[in-house]
Amino acid sequence: RPRTIMRSLLFLTPIGLAACSWRPSDPLPVLLVSARQQPKLEPTPALKLLDVVSDTGAEVVVILGMLKIVQQAVRRASSERIAFWIGQLGWGFIVQGSSRLQGIVQKNNLTLNEGWYQGLVKPRWTPPNWAFPLAWIPLKVAQTIAAGTLWRRCGHAVFDPAVVMYVLHISLGDTWNKQFFLKQRQLTGLLTIGTFWLTAVGSTALFAMASPLAGALFAPTVVWVAVASSLNLDIWYLNRNSGK
Repeated sequence: RPRTIMRSLLFLTPIGLAACSWRPSDPLPVLLVSARQQPKLEPTPALKLLDVVSDTGAEVVVILGMLKIVQQAVRRASSERIAFWIGQLGWGFIVQGSSRLQGIVQKNNLTLNEGWYQGLVKPRWTPPNWAFPLAWIPLKVAQTIAAGTLWRRCGHAVFDPAVVMYVLHISLGDTWNKQFFLKQRQLTGLLTIGTFWLTAVGSTALFAMASPLAGALFAPTVVWVAVASSLNLDIWYLNRNSGK
């Protein structure tokens, strides 16, 4: 028991001295044992999945709504030539501007941390950073022409299976950018880009059924997305234990 009393005195002495020396004008004394900073809680897999579904679904709804407006404009056009350009320009705006639309629809309030991506361990075959935007420019142009061709073949139907599949493909691509680069979720990004690739395959098949030309124009996207998906897979595997 004497040992217990001594230990209590040794523990309370610093606190007692701090309390006796404190004056009302001083800030409150800080305890010697500070609480550890609470780590940021990682969302559960279910919440991450809900995040992907809600972001993608919201963009799909907005794009289909925009197509409905373009559809009405096409049907009111005074000539087939004007209808052609209205439809083609409408698809051009959607395909080329979907990433800008994603920032509004999905309410991105995050900033790109370029240092995070540069700090990841990458496979030796990683393409240079400039290769990605350079590859997407002709792919997006080809997609725009393919989508316009498809839309004319299906009578400018908004809810045609091929149209809906392609809109889902576009939205998943924007969601992947947000999940991987902005939220830095490698595994969630991997699952998203895998689905993104599957919708590219589905879009190519459905486009080809309506128009062989449209299918051929879309096919290179399948190859490039396969490369990007493989890179995401390797990056996740190489950094899975690094805490990044």
